[in-house]
This record gives sequence, structure tokens and C-alpha cells, in this order.
Amino acid sequence: MKRVTIKDIARLLSVAPSTVSRALADHPDIGPETKARVREAAKALNYIPNLRARYLRSQHSRLVALIVPEVNMFFVPSLMTGVDHVLRENDYSLLLFESDDSIVQERKLAQLCLNLSVDGVLLARSSETTELSHLDALADADLPVVLLDKILDTDRYSTVSTDGRDAARRATGYLLDRGHERVLGVFADDRQRISVVRAEGFRQAFAERDLPLAESAIVHVRHLAEFEALVGRAMDAHPDATGLFAMSDELLVRSYHAVLARGRAIPDDVSLVAISDGRAPEFLFPRVTHLLHSGKEVGQKAAHILVGMMRQHYAGAALAVTVRTELVEHESVRVIGAEVG
Repeated sequence: MKRVTIKDIARLLSVAPSTVSRALADHPDIGPETKARVREAAKALNYIPNLRARYLRSQHSRLVALIVPEVNMFFVPSLMTGVDHVLRENDYSLLLFESDDSIVQERKLAQLCLNLSVDGVLLARSSETTELSHLDALADADLPVVLLDKILDTDRYSTVSTDGRDAARRATGYLLDRGHERVLGVFADDRQRISVVRAEGFRQAFAERDLPLAESAIVHVRHLAEFEALVGRAMDAHPDATGLFAMSDELLVRSYHAVLARGRAIPDDVSLVAISDGRAPEFLFPRVTHLLHSGKEVGQKAAHILVGMMRQHYAGAALAVTVRTELVEHESVRVIGAEVG
């Protein structure tokens, strides 16, 4: 079936194509009665705007790309929700791309964004990404880029992230202050800055209390297929561990099952604390105490910054925004010894 054009609507209404175009764009020179007739005809004919033609006229696609390492059930859905809400409020549409946690694919997607003439890019980098030169072509084309969640230190690009070090320090301290001096820390890929920083916060909590910490109590999981072997080895090496900190929802859920699979009860034998976007802890029993890391808030803040850049509200130095986490207490931690005041 032939696609309906502005000329078809103009022919039906016996008006000029430019009148139809301006009516659909809500131009002030077109009267309300004409606008209503044009819109009614467009609806009756199932007219679909030609985005390519619109771009050629305005030089704006109204499209924003979000590139993430992977799409899973944790954090990313709420991140997408936050981004999409802000973009829709500002008449932009979201394109989602998955880099498969690969720098090669991330480079290809950056080039694709340039080829598609998107108006802006939001990027959560892959674990293989150690520098950002592949974004230079975007910046040189005056295409705004904001890094979010998984970021690198940069003076060129605006960033939005949580204070992972502080969140890990506070979560670990929560266990230590309740008498759990033998705590395992489960972290993601140690090539990721986010994992390294959270492991630093884990160590800091012990150092602040002058408590010993064996390096074998810290587990970095590069590939989820290795999880059971790595965490099982740590649990075998530290059978006296009464606490476990997981740096993310994905690692929390796997840790939860690893503890139960060994016949140990939560929280009677092992107490759990995590950094989480708040969904997974509510689905587990007992519900898990966590530092709330809101993917929705990260997405909203990043999208607001990007919209401001696309509208040229921000100029000059890049912005570095940190989203603070909040403690949410549930039933996954028992107190050893005296109650905490």
C-alpha cells in the first residue's frame, strides 16, 4: 500500500502542501479550524510523519541513544524507565543498544549513533572499555555524550554515577557494627572501575574499625559462569564467615542461593547486605537489607543533563553528578552480641 504523504492530504483538502505541513507542526500562522481539518484528514488517511524529511528540515532527529553492556532484569530496566520518562517529557524518543559488554561492539555502536544522526548519546561503558577515544568522533561532531553508572574518570564528558565506595563502606560497616567480623565481599569484574571502587569501600570499613581482612575474603567474578566455583572457594576458606556483602543485585541473588545451597540459613548462619535498586531484595525471603542504588534516579539525572546539553543550556566544563544511596533495613541481618544503639 502506498504511503500517505503531505501532498495527499493537501490534495484532499484543496490546500497547499506547505499549509498541511505547518498545520501538523502547530504553526501559529495556521488557524485552529484549518489545523483541525488537517489533523482529522491525517488521521483518516493513517498519515505517518516522515522522520527523515523532518530531520532534513530541522537538522534534529529527536532521537537519543542509550548504550548499555547488557539488558538484564536488574538495574537496567529502572535505568531505562528513568531515561525514557525525561526524554518523552521533552519530545525525544529513545533508541536502546546493547554492547554485549564488548569494546569492539561499543565502538561500532558509537559510529552507528553518528550515522543515525541521533541528537545525543547516553553510555554505560563495557568492562573492556579502558579509555574513551572512540567517543571523540561524537564530540568532534558536537554530539552530546553523557556517561552513566559504569563510568571512567574524564574531564571531557559529563557523568552520572553513585558513590559506590561510600555505599560499599556503609553496607559493610552495617554488618561489622552488628558483630559480624568475618564478612565475605562479592564483587563483579575487577576490570570495571565500579567494582574496584566498591571493593575499596569494603576494605575501608574494616580499616576504620581496625579489623583484620583476608584478601581471600574478597571475590571478584569476571564471568558469571565462574560464580559458584569462586564464591564456593571463598566460603570453604572462611567457614566462620557470618556475613556477606554483594555489590549488585545480580551477585546478591546468586549469593543468596549459594548460601542456601550449602544448608546455611539467612540470617541465622549468614547475614546478607547488598547494594541494590530495591527490587530483588523484596522478592527474597527474608527480605534483604540494602543500600538503595536507584537506577531510575541515575537515568533521570543523566537524561536531564543530556537534554540540557542538546538545548545548549550547559556549556564549558563537564558535569560530574553523584547520586547518593540510602539504607533500607529488612530482615537479612542478625545482631551478634550486644544490640546496636
